[in-house]
Amino acid sequence: MRKKSNDCGGKSLADMGNNSDYFKSIEEFKDEFRSLLLNAVKEGLVSVHSVVKSGKFIGSYYDWTELSYRENGLPNLSKSFNAPKQYSDCFGYSIGREPLIVESELTTFNDLIKFVNERPRLKERFTIESWGNSADEKYSDLYQFFVTGTIKDAIESYVHRYASFEFDESNLKDVVEPIVNFIFRESLDIDIVIPILFLKFDFDTFAIAEGIEIKRIADELHLARYKIKSNNVSVHKSVVSSATHALVLKNWSIKNTKSSIQFDILSNPRAYPLDIIDKFFGAIRIATDFDTGYAQLMAVATNWMRHCKANLPNIEGATMRGYPSKFEDYYWNLESIPQISSSNAEVIGKLFTSLEDAKENSINIALRRLNLCLVRDNEEDSVLDATIALEALLSDDDNQEMTHKLALRIGALSKLAVDLKKEPPQVFKDIKNIYSYRSAIVHGSKNPDKKRLIKIDEEKQVSAHSLAIEYLRVLLRILIDNPAYRDPKKIDSDLLLGKRVMASAVQAKAG
Repeated sequence: MRKKSNDCGGKSLADMGNNSDYFKSIEEFKDEFRSLLLNAVKEGLVSVHSVVKSGKFIGSYYDWTELSYRENGLPNLSKSFNAPKQYSDCFGYSIGREPLIVESELTTFNDLIKFVNERPRLKERFTIESWGNSADEKYSDLYQFFVTGTIKDAIESYVHRYASFEFDESNLKDVVEPIVNFIFRESLDIDIVIPILFLKFDFDTFAIAEGIEIKRIADELHLARYKIKSNNVSVHKSVVSSATHALVLKNWSIKNTKSSIQFDILSNPRAYPLDIIDKFFGAIRIATDFDTGYAQLMAVATNWMRHCKANLPNIEGATMRGYPSKFEDYYWNLESIPQISSSNAEVIGKLFTSLEDAKENSINIALRRLNLCLVRDNEEDSVLDATIALEALLSDDDNQEMTHKLALRIGALSKLAVDLKKEPPQVFKDIKNIYSYRSAIVHGSKNPDKKRLIKIDEEKQVSAHSLAIEYLRVLLRILIDNPAYRDPKKIDSDLLLGKRVMASAVQAKAG
């Protein structure tokens, strides 16, 4: 997958293979294919209209979706029994019923099949290499099914988009062109859409960087995304529903496959720019303490269509468990959902840009561990993630007294925090206690829970898990805002041994 205006960095699975020569070789057939497809859609519309006027039964979409909203404002997607007509049903067999329209009796349908069949290179778009000679009788019906499928998709799209069977030349071309583009284009344009779970927003759209925005999910996209899932990843359907807005990455593209039947790369989560997506969610987690995540990765087609479902957007996608497991414990029934304001979004955007610009691998490691912290099922694993992140940010080549040095450095940096109401001595003590719990975990203590809760004052205790995450969030924010201190020895020279902290220490002592 590539960003159209810029290389996204590295190859994903979607970039593998080069079909440029193949698509160049079929370009010469594009205009005549389009013309034959237009004629077939015209005849098909007339035939379907005749069936409709006859009053014969036409089936509806069996997997249609209903959209409603919970009292807390979150969407709820469920199966609907009030679905629109599926006009391609006229061409299919049903139990005890012959097709209402016999395709083989439609001249224009046969013309398109013949045109493709007589051009072996073009025919490869509608076959699978493992079939061998697709002229074999057992594959003949399948091949023709995929060719005429382009006609039926165009008919479905036209009727549902324009609510009419009377063809208009301009409208018909608008419907057919996306189908032709999918057949003949080597590169397909997409927008990447990632629904943001369990957060509300006080705006419809907010641009956080060039080509990247937070945008309210349209009703039609909600309906289309309900069936997006991966066969090897289980996500709770009520969790998937629980997003009002999405992260949108605009102007990306994906390589087409030689066989249109085998175009499935967008159902693989690894085809998506996960590094960018995770930096965005990391920015939210640094800027706020709100629980969030994602369960779907989607690509919305831009002026191409692989399949048609009434008037819904043409999308491909996958599911992925990028959220805390507690979301599956009826979290969608929360009375109040946290809200991101425009001012919050502005901070998130600035943090995201800084994370994108950061050259230090330590920042990337720490951010990845922060994201893992917040989706782990196990608190002990989460604490280990957090301490690995702290060490990536603040350790150096000298391993002596590492815990002590980390505690000192974080204590010194805490004076630069914008929202931490703790003095450096308390920060130092907290880090020591977190590492005491970590040591009990990694060294196999019989009862690490004794050190799980950390005493803050005479009345308050917090878990080492939540405290470690709090300090990791604060530390990342400090180092993003103060790039010079990404070098740990700069912290030592400026903050631990320098005049500023010495003065602060004297003032604190005097107070």
